[in-house]
Amino acid sequence: MRRWLAALLIAGCAQDPAGYAPALRDCRLHVALEPRGEPAAVGLVGDFGRHPLHRDDDGVWRGALALPPGRTLYRIEVDGRRLLDEGNPLTAVRDGETWSVFYAEDCRAPSFRAATLDVGPRSLAAWLVLERVDEGLSPPSVRVTVDGRAVPFEADADGVRLAIAGLAVGKHHLRVTGSDARGRAAEPFTAPFWVEPGGERFTWEDALVYQVVLDRFAGDAPFTPAERLRPPGLRAGGHLRGLLRVLESGYFERLGVNVLWISPLNRNPDGVFPGVEGGAPRYEGYHGYWPVAGREVEPRFGTEADVEALVQAAHARGIRVLMDVVLNHVHAEHPLPDEHPDWFNPPCVCGTPACPWWSHIETCWFTPYLADLSFDRPEIAEAQVDDALWWMERFDLDGLRVDAVPMMPRSVTRLLTHRVHRRFEGLRARHFLLGETFTGPEGHPLIRWYLGPDGLDGQFDFPLMWALRGVFAWESAPMWTLDDVVAASREAWAGSTAVMGVFVGNHDVTRFLSEAAGQPTGAPWDAPPPVPDDPRAYDRMALAQAFVLTAPGAPILYYGDELGMPGAGDPDNRRPMRFGSERSPREAALQSTVERLGRLRRCLPALRRGDWETLRVEADRYVFRRDAGDGAPAIVVLNRGVAAEVAVPIDAGPLVDVLSGTRAVADDAGVLRLSVGPRSPAVFVPAGHACAGGAP
Repeated sequence: MRRWLAALLIAGCAQDPAGYAPALRDCRLHVALEPRGEPAAVGLVGDFGRHPLHRDDDGVWRGALALPPGRTLYRIEVDGRRLLDEGNPLTAVRDGETWSVFYAEDCRAPSFRAATLDVGPRSLAAWLVLERVDEGLSPPSVRVTVDGRAVPFEADADGVRLAIAGLAVGKHHLRVTGSDARGRAAEPFTAPFWVEPGGERFTWEDALVYQVVLDRFAGDAPFTPAERLRPPGLRAGGHLRGLLRVLESGYFERLGVNVLWISPLNRNPDGVFPGVEGGAPRYEGYHGYWPVAGREVEPRFGTEADVEALVQAAHARGIRVLMDVVLNHVHAEHPLPDEHPDWFNPPCVCGTPACPWWSHIETCWFTPYLADLSFDRPEIAEAQVDDALWWMERFDLDGLRVDAVPMMPRSVTRLLTHRVHRRFEGLRARHFLLGETFTGPEGHPLIRWYLGPDGLDGQFDFPLMWALRGVFAWESAPMWTLDDVVAASREAWAGSTAVMGVFVGNHDVTRFLSEAAGQPTGAPWDAPPPVPDDPRAYDRMALAQAFVLTAPGAPILYYGDELGMPGAGDPDNRRPMRFGSERSPREAALQSTVERLGRLRRCLPALRRGDWETLRVEADRYVFRRDAGDGAPAIVVLNRGVAAEVAVPIDAGPLVDVLSGTRAVADDAGVLRLSVGPRSPAVFVPAGHACAGGAP
């Protein structure tokens, strides 16, 4: 739940809060400052000129300023020193200086907001108050629809009350319009909401995300041998209809997946372009990260109608949809470099001697043909964010994956967060903003910088990914290293409100399976690693995925990692997907394990929302418990050594391992002895629980 909205909601109640007084709409800029010392003069300075603040009896300087609708840049001035407003997370750069930014709404018309809300198993109860200009609501003017259909309501001068039953499970859209007694039309209230199975409110800790590189995932039929043998930098032919075909087959439900993350859908350039590594490798824009249009679907992927069909089909199955957005740069063929050449940083290719990553990360260009936006004036970020919100609005998306976060000032992602809050979350349907800040094993501080209640909802936990590779793929570190990194991550993200992405690999790193097989991965063009036949590689992959699927956060499955596809670096790590009979027996067995764990996570609250407790950690074994306090905890054993019986001082049982069927019960001394096979995971849950059979 967003912090700004939580105070407005009274769960389970759609009645007027006690002591309610009619709400007057207030669009003013409010500022409060408690400075050190005894300043003589405190005020605001900005686009409006100067405005004084006044000191209250409690020593706080306060002020409220009415501003015209739109953007205003300002600072707080304390005895001539100009400071940012620490109470406002929004900033922008203009003329080389950073300013606080306030976006004033138009207070000449009234507005609705949700004051109370309760979404039940098949119902919605809410009270929308009218934030009035002066006069109250005119009840005869009110119209209320859900998904375009009129629904019953009650209205009075203060607002609108709803009590709607018989709603289908899935995503819905509420729209409320009306006018005040003077005939001034209120801003339409439009917001999505979800009706969940059983009425349990979804949180993003409940997510199991599946990452799709659309061109490489599915076409009208399985990829042909000729398509698989094409140079890895060229298009393979996957598209939206192919993804829809897989979705409708039930593939994602079998994995326990309830969120799809799709690579960018923007139109990309025709033709072939050189890679940054030089030499022979050439690439097409198959991946979507080279936008040439802000609001056009790539024709090779399909049409706007195809996007609509996919999202609607996903929502009908209870699956949310995220899309990748590129805010940092555009391709040279995009109209922006010609229309606004002053919006871009001077050419400077990232990682070259004259342009090292560490000193030029916010200004460098990925390649000479990917123009990097400078964000040195507010309208640049606003234009990019407008495009991102267009995709969300147009296709009813449930969030965004934000590319290349550290290559932009933090003000860009904070503006995006602010706009998403305001536009889509009026009925607490949290829209997830997942950022990509690629780091090494020590990257916690940089990743944390972009999180927080006013920042991104989550980021990828790269330090944890590297630890998983060290412990399981390479076996170069003991298990307690993983426990140490888990603790470091939990400390780093504490207080951020973030739900972090937990994963073993993605489209920017070598495939986990090839690392686990000890295969050379440094020559993706000339010597791509074959499908390994070493069973230990698949065992290591199963252990790593067992951790991901039982750990706190939002687990992310990169397409093909459920079966263990091999691959060197980019672009060999993006091979065409294989399904069904295209899998080897070892791949099918690995996928069966991932499916059982994915469905178990979806079934068992402890694995999604439960507290974490390390029970035992040794060089080759790691035992931890997840417990949601509902009487159905899970105990996870990860064993990369020989078969073992692990003793933990817990008086529990009977328990059953959902993967092997092995049972366990504490002895008379209150010691639980858990048997686990060699190089195997085990997940013990209470025997007889509905999820104990591997989950439906």
